[in-house]
Amino acid sequence: MAAFTNEEYADIIMAYGRADGNAREARRIYEERFPNKRLPSRNIFQNTYQRLRETGNVQNNETRGIVALKNSLKYDTRRSCHGNILKQKNVSKPQIMSVGSVSHGFLCTDVEDIKEYNMTAYLLKHEKTKTEYLHLERDDSNNVFSIGFRTTPLDSMGTPHILEHTVLCGSEKYPVRDPFFKMLNRSLATFMNALTGPDYTFYPFSSQNEKDYRNLQKVYADAVFKPNLHRLDFLQEGWRLEHSKLEDPNSELVFKGVVYNEMKGAFSETSSLFGQRFLNNILPQGTYGYVSGGDPLCIPSLTYEHLKNFHKQFYHPSNARVYSYGNFPLEANLKFLNEKYLSHYEYLDPSKTIVKPQERWTNPKKQDVTCRVDQFGAPIDKQNQIAIGYVMSDVTDISETLLLTTLSELLLIGPNAAFYKSLIEKNISGGYNSLTGYDNQIRDTLFVVGLRDIERSKFEMVEKLTDETIKKVYEKGLDKDHVESVLNGFELSIKHQSPKFGLKVLFNLMPLWNHNGKVIKVLKVNDLIAELKESITNPKHVRDTIERYFINNTHRLIMTMTPDPKFDENFTASELKLLKDKTASLSKEQKEQIYTDGIELSKAQKKKESLETLPCLKIEEIILNKTSPSLKHTVSNIVPLQLCQTNTNGVTYFKGVLGTDSLNNEQRQMIPFFNYVLDKFDTSSHNYRDFHKHVSKIMSGLGVVTHITEHIDQPGQYEQGILISSHCLDANVHKMMDVWREIFDGPDFSNKERFTMLLHNYCSSLTSGVIDNGHSYAMQAARSLVSSVDACKEKLVGIHHVIEMQKVQKDKDVKVLQKVIDDIAAKILSGSNLRAAFHYSPSNEEVQSAIDNFCEYICRNEEQKEVNRINWTDTQETTKIKRSMHISMNIPVNFCAKAIPVVSYTDPDYPKLRVLSKFLSSKYLHPLVREQNGAYGGGAVLSTDGTFNFYSYRDPNTKVTLDIFDNCANWLADNTYLVDEQNLFESKLAILQQMDQPIAEYMKGVDLFLYGLSYDIWQMQRERVLSVKRDDLLEVCFKYLTEDKWCGKCVIGECATKELHKENEIWDKISGPQHE
Repeated sequence: MAAFTNEEYADIIMAYGRADGNAREARRIYEERFPNKRLPSRNIFQNTYQRLRETGNVQNNETRGIVALKNSLKYDTRRSCHGNILKQKNVSKPQIMSVGSVSHGFLCTDVEDIKEYNMTAYLLKHEKTKTEYLHLERDDSNNVFSIGFRTTPLDSMGTPHILEHTVLCGSEKYPVRDPFFKMLNRSLATFMNALTGPDYTFYPFSSQNEKDYRNLQKVYADAVFKPNLHRLDFLQEGWRLEHSKLEDPNSELVFKGVVYNEMKGAFSETSSLFGQRFLNNILPQGTYGYVSGGDPLCIPSLTYEHLKNFHKQFYHPSNARVYSYGNFPLEANLKFLNEKYLSHYEYLDPSKTIVKPQERWTNPKKQDVTCRVDQFGAPIDKQNQIAIGYVMSDVTDISETLLLTTLSELLLIGPNAAFYKSLIEKNISGGYNSLTGYDNQIRDTLFVVGLRDIERSKFEMVEKLTDETIKKVYEKGLDKDHVESVLNGFELSIKHQSPKFGLKVLFNLMPLWNHNGKVIKVLKVNDLIAELKESITNPKHVRDTIERYFINNTHRLIMTMTPDPKFDENFTASELKLLKDKTASLSKEQKEQIYTDGIELSKAQKKKESLETLPCLKIEEIILNKTSPSLKHTVSNIVPLQLCQTNTNGVTYFKGVLGTDSLNNEQRQMIPFFNYVLDKFDTSSHNYRDFHKHVSKIMSGLGVVTHITEHIDQPGQYEQGILISSHCLDANVHKMMDVWREIFDGPDFSNKERFTMLLHNYCSSLTSGVIDNGHSYAMQAARSLVSSVDACKEKLVGIHHVIEMQKVQKDKDVKVLQKVIDDIAAKILSGSNLRAAFHYSPSNEEVQSAIDNFCEYICRNEEQKEVNRINWTDTQETTKIKRSMHISMNIPVNFCAKAIPVVSYTDPDYPKLRVLSKFLSSKYLHPLVREQNGAYGGGAVLSTDGTFNFYSYRDPNTKVTLDIFDNCANWLADNTYLVDEQNLFESKLAILQQMDQPIAEYMKGVDLFLYGLSYDIWQMQRERVLSVKRDDLLEVCFKYLTEDKWCGKCVIGECATKELHKENEIWDKISGPQHE
């Protein structure tokens, strides 16, 4: 046989490396990747590698060609998902495709090296269907794949959103109910989701395991291109009429549906509603004038036929954009897509899906909308919002978009920003609202400045101040130091990279790509920043930009929103009228069909189905790719240190924990506010404006958050403190620590006017997002009823903190509060109260001296010279009474939670309960709470502190759900056959999916630093998870989760407390200060 070519030898080495030296596995990999090439024997793989090591060549002396393998290797060295192989420094890879080349029906149209991220970008187009494909080749094991579509409805029936749900309910090759949710337990995906935006829908996932990646790729592709779109799935996920008593055809009809309930919840969230109405009104033409997610009062107009037709048009490959990222081979992706799907389609002109630029108004407009009263919000007369928005550039103008992004930050963010000075520091509101900022997620980008919690009488003042602020910036220009600090932030963000980098790139690219923007150009960040520096530092260019987009811009909308006490009543009336109109027009046959549909859907939801067609990883395909981090524990002065030298890409990371156990109850209650204001006042060396600029030039900013964690294996003890953090380029490490020196010297909180303004803004911000994260608040509240640690957390991060801070704002004198904050600073900002952790690159030679100088300084006045230790706080014993909490809130769908204290993390039963939580979520809670009960979501989770949590999300049937939580042990007793080997393995896999998530270099060892969770403990936990047996699940379920066990419950929403009551349960009702 003729000798192999240099290219073939390079591929042989690559396959051998990916197989970690296993020749049999290398042969399989080679055959799979290169099906059209001759297949080398196992000896070829072994001998080639051995020859390379001994001689530097791959060919023997008789057959060696002109080019040695060392020249080939520098073009094809890559890392497998299990580690580095044959990695060389300062070498470039060959282009896997060149412009004009074709592979499996895909024509390569552009190739660019993206040096900023050590990445090569390939832009391809399928020759037959014109499907666009972007591949980012990078030495990163967390590979990403996504298929997206431009979805541009011209109505508010929620077709894209409901279609997103329905395509994931079974497909041609995988005809099982909900393959998406079932794959969550059959995969090691590091991310799985589906997302609908104003004008696009995409389906991304990521995985470090190539077999898993291929499994998910098959399921996702078949779901979007070949979905079953069964009518019953449409009724379940979208909307339906159903009898309130399923088996009684004479009972009243009600609206049901997962998306229907989801959007009812979304429209009850004030910020979401305001944002949706603002978009619809400022861009009224075309798709942005409608609600892509669905208006609850319009969703019942959607028909099954319309849904199927929408899929045919918008989910066609000609309208698709495919994205992949990482180090898995591109060719396998192209071959799969072409052979299985794209080659079977003809081109379909997607021009009808294109979003046209909005016609610009000739005059500004005003609009007023109403919302519900927030019972936990500010006084009702202040629960108003205003937003002033401008339609700006086309998103495809990349340079202009970046310029406007930068200008937006300069105008809005921080104490040196023009609008911050003119609007926020006037203390006429609760601060910026959620619309504020520059929105580049749509075709016509928007700049919006808005305020929340403001009196209606101040609306005109805001309009006037906005115009004056723009005029002032136009006349005086931008502050050079402020500009420099913002640009520094951009440059630092390039160096700071997370394990989910590929996903972040996708999310940032999708809006631009969706409108045919130049996606490769936007990746070349260095070129864009160089161009940005020229434009943003050119006073004339800045003036021209402000004049064009602000002063002379007549496409401006001023929208205000006011609370209407009858808002909920009006919605309910509209919903009832819609229901009445729907039912009144029904024929006898249609009524019979509704009854039949309800029965059939219920049967389908309960039907046992075979999952044999659905791919699943096998135990031998799961490879542990985490290793114990290299940590050094030492002391500087009296400060304990955890040091980790690792590849941080030239960035130094600092974390510290300050103990708060010395604070009294009044001070402890104010910790979150202390965290909020710590870096917002004058310091010993800077006023607060200069301090902000100084910090921004040097580092990422100062992170300050509450830290409460229970002892990893001592349930009776916990640490309470504050976590501080920051990061900077290696060259700035001394300056960064000098900034923290200023903080430790104690900020000057004496500015009463500023203190008052910050207090108002903080209290106003607390209710934002409560509804979006209602299940988390409900679980926290439920846990607080059974754990003194969680009772402490509830007072600092839960609903009770919201209520208490409103009382503080209303009743406490500002001078008294200033004294409290001063006392907190005096007690905790000291060297004797700190333990710290640093992550830094091997090339950083200054880090140790910077650490020592910092520690020496903050410990200079300490009398005690003993090394700091964690001060564990003993928990108070909680009376074992079944207490429950109803947090009354005027929202149409509720959030439910139940918490049961079980065992600590290191207890042998913990991994059994952890696996059980996944089993119950998949086999019990998801089918009953979501599919049959109509909630948007539900599940079980075991927290690290040893509490077993049940939860539901946007739930229309609270009482039924709580009964489902209580009945889990009885259900398992009746369904023990479900605990078979496959379901048990899938439950373990779902846990490993969490445990094996990729960790950023700057997060290695952080679990040990913060929670005492060492790699050895983590590894032991992982091994215990894998060793859990069938009988273990049954044992711990009956041991800990029977209905008689001590527990806490919480419901957030509108329902009668007495309806929730069960024997031996004590329910307390909590209402917000604005409750009527």
